[in-house]
Amino acid sequence: MNGSFANVCIDRLPLQFSDNKLRSRLLKSSKLASNLKKLLKERTLTLNKPKRSFCFSCGHQLQWFENIPLLSYILIKGHCRACNEVLPSRIFLTETMHGLWYGIFGWFFQYWVWSFLAGVNFSFLWILAYCQSHQQLRCRLYYASGILLMVNLMVYFFIGR
Repeated sequence: MNGSFANVCIDRLPLQFSDNKLRSRLLKSSKLASNLKKLLKERTLTLNKPKRSFCFSCGHQLQWFENIPLLSYILIKGHCRACNEVLPSRIFLTETMHGLWYGIFGWFFQYWVWSFLAGVNFSFLWILAYCQSHQQLRCRLYYASGILLMVNLMVYFFIGR
């Protein structure tokens, strides 16, 4: 489940915090669905709105059975069911890596709190690394994530020992 949320963050955070130049370029793009363009224009695209995942190309809102991590991607063969647009392989990779690393953290750490914190830190770093590699993230997200990572590390080193 965390891999799916990481994918939502990777898709939406850069758009939510985009500057005017990127926003105007995206609004002119023919590859984005009209409902996504409307959300960008109104500046109402957030992690919570729209509530359900959707195809960025045609706007098709995913049904519950299309949101099952890994299994759905395999069953629909990496394509949107409505417009047949190819979905990024990053979706499958992100969900796979999150499942593997959360399993490793659960096995490695003795207490569930530490495995949970390690998983949250891994997710933040994964999202930041992807967005940074595509130069899609603004500085204020780095600051917020950096502060959260530091708080987690302080909890681990000062309280957890």
